[in-house]
Amino acid sequence: MNLYDFDNTIIKGDSSIKFIKYSLVRHPIMLSITSFKALKEYMKGSSLGNVKSELFSFVKKLPDLDSYINKFILKNKKHIKKFYLERQKENDVVISASFDFIIIPFCHSIGIKNVIATKYDTKKGCIIGKNCKGEEKVKRFREVYSNAKVFEAYSDSLSDTPMFKLAKKAYLVKNEQIIPYEEK
Repeated sequence: MNLYDFDNTIIKGDSSIKFIKYSLVRHPIMLSITSFKALKEYMKGSSLGNVKSELFSFVKKLPDLDSYINKFILKNKKHIKKFYLERQKENDVVISASFDFIIIPFCHSIGIKNVIATKYDTKKGCIIGKNCKGEEKVKRFREVYSNAKVFEAYSDSLSDTPMFKLAKKAYLVKNEQIIPYEEK
């Protein structure tokens, strides 16, 4: 099995930022309010998880979130990187710090069945548990795939070094360029 980060790895750009931009055009007032609340959290020195949670809290007010997400995905599928589509395998696993309500349907729409992401309660507008980043990615992966052998891991960021250590081979992804990762 191979592991992939999603943002800036499989997709060009960050899916959360794309979702915020998409939503800003469609729900500017709701997003302005939650952006202000997120900024207040940031200024208080709150964790990244709390800031993200507050910023995305507008989704609890969207009337048909599933339809909204599907339209977002249709608009953004064109940003899937060619390198991934050429390598894609049925048992790939995506592990992302982005929210599950966005990442899971996005991945399913391109044939990725195995997805681990930051859990978000769209009814309450808050993160459930920890942000799925760094060591948390490894912890979540091992909870689901305790004894799985990982052949390759791909990410755009060195914050995924813990994920790289699970794999026999690891690669940094810069645009469409794949660079072998060498631990220093």
